[in-house]
Amino acid sequence: MSIRAGMEVPIIGTDSIKFIDVSVPDFGDADLSTTTSTTAASITIKTSLTEDYASSSIIGDPPLSFIWRIHKSQPKTLELLQLSANKDFPVTTWLRITFPHALCPFAYVCQNQSQMPAFSTTNPYLLYALTISGVVYLIKLRNISAYSSLPVLPRDEVTQFSLNDRYSSNSEPAAITSVAATAGCLAVGRIDGSVAHFQLGLLHHSTPGFVNELRDDSGIGRLWGFMSRGRVVGAVQDLVISEAHGLKLLFVLHSDGMLRVWNLSLHNKILSHALGIANSEGVTFARLWVGEFNEDASITPLAVLCRHDLEIRREMIHVYHLHCTLGDKTVLSVESSMQDIPLEEGECIDVKLTSDNIWILKDNGLLSHKLFHIDMEDACCYTLQEEFVAEQLFQSSKLSSDDLLWTTYSIYSSMKENIVPFVSSIFIRRLLLPGVHHNGVLRSTLLDYQRHWTDMEFQSLTVDGLKKEVCSVIENQGVSESPMSIFCHWKNFCSHYYHYWCKNNSPCGLLVQSAGAVCLVRKNSVSLFRDLENIEMIIDGSSDELVDLASFGLDLSNDESEHGILLEVLRCIINMSQHLGKPASAVFYESLISTPIVSSEEIVPRFLKILETGYSSSVSSDHITDLGGSFAWEKELADRKSLRKFSIDMLLSLHTLSKKATSWSKVLNVIESYLQFLVPRRIIQKLNAEMSFDINNSILIQATSQIAKVIFESALDVLLFVSYLLKISGQINMLHDDTSRIQLEFIPMIQEIVSEWLIIHFLSTTPSESPSIEDFQFPTLIIANCS
Repeated sequence: MSIRAGMEVPIIGTDSIKFIDVSVPDFGDADLSTTTSTTAASITIKTSLTEDYASSSIIGDPPLSFIWRIHKSQPKTLELLQLSANKDFPVTTWLRITFPHALCPFAYVCQNQSQMPAFSTTNPYLLYALTISGVVYLIKLRNISAYSSLPVLPRDEVTQFSLNDRYSSNSEPAAITSVAATAGCLAVGRIDGSVAHFQLGLLHHSTPGFVNELRDDSGIGRLWGFMSRGRVVGAVQDLVISEAHGLKLLFVLHSDGMLRVWNLSLHNKILSHALGIANSEGVTFARLWVGEFNEDASITPLAVLCRHDLEIRREMIHVYHLHCTLGDKTVLSVESSMQDIPLEEGECIDVKLTSDNIWILKDNGLLSHKLFHIDMEDACCYTLQEEFVAEQLFQSSKLSSDDLLWTTYSIYSSMKENIVPFVSSIFIRRLLLPGVHHNGVLRSTLLDYQRHWTDMEFQSLTVDGLKKEVCSVIENQGVSESPMSIFCHWKNFCSHYYHYWCKNNSPCGLLVQSAGAVCLVRKNSVSLFRDLENIEMIIDGSSDELVDLASFGLDLSNDESEHGILLEVLRCIINMSQHLGKPASAVFYESLISTPIVSSEEIVPRFLKILETGYSSSVSSDHITDLGGSFAWEKELADRKSLRKFSIDMLLSLHTLSKKATSWSKVLNVIESYLQFLVPRRIIQKLNAEMSFDINNSILIQATSQIAKVIFESALDVLLFVSYLLKISGQINMLHDDTSRIQLEFIPMIQEIVSEWLIIHFLSTTPSESPSIEDFQFPTLIIANCS
């Protein structure tokens, strides 16, 4: 079982990217090699692009990060982003390189270590790429900004050769299954288990020694195409090149579970190890990751992804110790699997290893485990932005958008003419929230409703203009303009939007900084992960696991009873919050932000009425035709049953709380201590200042909005809870002094806290002016210390 420890923070603006387009010159077959034969066999590349591909590298000092992506819908194009500590964020300019042929899901960027100063200065980086036709490219890269006026790469900055040239017309080439690269070297693994590496960037392809075949035997067995008589091994599944104490090592994972390591300098094998795992029948060894070699440690972690093809497919990551001994001869050894990490839900996308952690990116979240800890309880999970977007658009399985309509009807039962604009205001505000709003997603959604624009027309739309377009789409969906009809149109629109959001922003890979920052590369955006603040962990419900609440900053006495009282109070608050549901905070927030229809003082009593008598039955009676008679009746019965259960559970919980505390005065003292924890104060996010790109403004503002949302909702829950205590004070034997304290002290204090966090959230999610869509980003804000 994993504990929720953090969440994704989108870097706003990375979805509104601009491209500098440059193409690779087509040399033609005649220029590839003088040895090309029209009768030569054509190599087969098994690593075709079936999914969107992304990867990254960190080079130089100070560190510079490169992120590259290849979309399966545009297989000839590679997108490259350069992230520097000397450049402000958000970074919205990518280099888009178009190749003559479709690419394999592989690329690599490294520093140009050329001994010629002219090249290392004007072309400081190298890009390796491979097409599915077997053509290898080495591009001497300039800084991205240098390509703004360069539509085609200069020929003298591009080196290419064809793998087909390495075969005679009489040989049948083995299909390539994996590719890896490092500075001065490209390695390929084949379906027959053989491996070759090319000194690309160091030698010309016609120079002897440019290609080396890595086989068990020596001498003539290294010649290209010669079939070794050594031990037969499985197909190459994955390749990793790593540098260990000055040596370039090639790690090869075979389909039969054999792990081989080759010294690329001497072209000799230094390790052959069978990765034995229990119940290996039906197991596929899929991926390999190697941690960084530390000069101060002789142990390096290895991770292997295995897929168990049983009745139900499941994935498992096995972590190993790799021991490295230096001396006259480098000796490597692997211990048996030290840690087995089952991936019960979701599919593994990427893995990164640090000195003490393994980060596992799945399609439904990010997992972090302490390396070599057997206890799975140490696992931490980080939620992806999909969860936040689903919640905001009422698309979560745990959150029904129908509850929003029932809540709104109950609050505005006497002013039904205001329901449609109010509900529309909630949806449109949430659609345009930073982290939810995405230019490409919104445009794709509007295309489903036959709204067509040119690129220039769409980019020129202001946010206000966009609101009008979306509302116009909703209002023009049908003849009926009843609240139920409009609400259904919003549900459908948000369903389309969420579908495109997930499709256009699928997670592709991880980038882990040496300083500890974890970056997520998505199909069309970039983001980071942050740890939860203490208050978020308590509100999140993880407080049951916390023994020392004082360490979280709560001003409680050493009396263990106060800790128990607080936990009981939090359980009661969570119970009430779950009964009302997320729509309650959405309605309350919108009623404070938009043109007031009902004052906040009136809304709280109306929520209490829902807790007392349930939702208004007028929504069922007014729209029985839209809902259907049976559905309306079932909904009403379910609400009554839920209300009875809530009322009984709450009354029993409050009596238990009163008995544990011995007096309501003591309960109120504990609540007051908790309220001090909700007062706005400066929050220092755990973002390392040495990260290789400046994301402080964007990340801190977005993180502030996330924290503000959580605490605003929690403060509202406390306000409803103490108001509920006041309403049923007679049933729970609360003294007059306690009720007076709630009325005169608690409610004004909580209202102020709610207002402060609402302002902070509003400022951190609202542009300072009405910008065009192209500039839809956060304002630069400094949230002062409010404590």
